[in-house]
Amino acid sequence: MMDLTINLPDDLHQHLLAVAEAGAMESEHLVLQILTVRLGVNTSSKDDPFSSVLLRNRPQDLLDLARTKPVFVRDNDHGDFVIIAKERYDDGGSPD
Repeated sequence: MMDLTINLPDDLHQHLLAVAEAGAMESEHLVLQILTVRLGVNTSSKDDPFSSVLLRNRPQDLLDLARTKPVFVRDNDHGDFVIIAKERYDDGGSPD
């Protein structure tokens, strides 16, 4: 994976740290997931799900992603979940 350095304003950096800490994740991983989801790329899998932090903060982006492919989400307190579009579920499609 390529490295990317972004200079963030102090207040934004502190906010990202607080959100990441609340989700029990590394801030770099949170930023990677935010960028990925915002760009519409579904990198989630059973082994490497998105954090539930994104579901709480960017639910529409995750729901949009689920229209094309199941979205795997991990909540540290409640376990793993899969978001799948109703149309795909109704057609009998199974999560990848």
